[in-house]
Amino acid sequence: MKILKYAVRAGALCAALFTTAMASAQSVQLKVLVWNVLSFEKTDKSGAEAGFPVEEYVDLVKAQNPDVVCFNEFETGTSRMGKEKMAEIAALLEMYPFYIMSYPKDEGYYGNVILSKYPIVATGSKLFTYEHYKGDGNYQWNDGWQLDQYGTDQRSVGYADVLVPTSESAGKVVRIACAHFDHMGYSEVRTRQARESVEFLGLDNPEYPTIMMGDLNVGAGSVLDPLNNVGDHIGYSWVDHIWAFPKGAWSGSETFESKDCGNLSDHDPVMATVTLK
Repeated sequence: MKILKYAVRAGALCAALFTTAMASAQSVQLKVLVWNVLSFEKTDKSGAEAGFPVEEYVDLVKAQNPDVVCFNEFETGTSRMGKEKMAEIAALLEMYPFYIMSYPKDEGYYGNVILSKYPIVATGSKLFTYEHYKGDGNYQWNDGWQLDQYGTDQRSVGYADVLVPTSESAGKVVRIACAHFDHMGYSEVRTRQARESVEFLGLDNPEYPTIMMGDLNVGAGSVLDPLNNVGDHIGYSWVDHIWAFPKGAWSGSETFESKDCGNLSDHDPVMATVTLK
């Protein structure tokens, strides 16, 4: 994806320019938003019938004026869509994008997206442990004991390191992580996906201050202990969460809120303004 390569190259250049200034950077404050957008189908499937328009989603996000956004259930570039939706929505929001693939889907992909107002200087992603009853190369509609042990679909976690300006001549790198846990299978499926997120992102001793968001398909509970043990839970609505790492480094739980999105999705967007102490 050319737009992604451009964003990463531009971010890397900005990071080099800010290297010496980062030592004197001051506190970081970010408004973050996470939303499962249901592949732009809408709850009544009218989005699919109309060609998956994104304008209403863009308008809702713009009204919240977030600095970073995480989208779950983001299908892009598939034959039924006819175009690459990440490039489209990133251009409309004037944000840098990064795509986190969960699995290929005919001509395109299904997964998650991170968008940032600020340059992206590094990225990474991981597929959660998964086994399909039909074997390798199958990513949906699992069955049998494999469904119980691994969930129904291939899911993923990823991150974008964002260079946040703190003054005219200084900046600080913050890691934005986005995950989508499975909604089926035993609870151990989600516990394992939480544990793999901690391991992949190094959340027990993060390289950079980190905000993790996503549809984790569970409310508060012991399933999320791997995250809770090393970070602070900023808040959640239904199954959509915002977490901060390392523990004690961020504030923002008092700003957590959700926004009614009508029939745009079966999930409402949730957001918070988080401050690095």
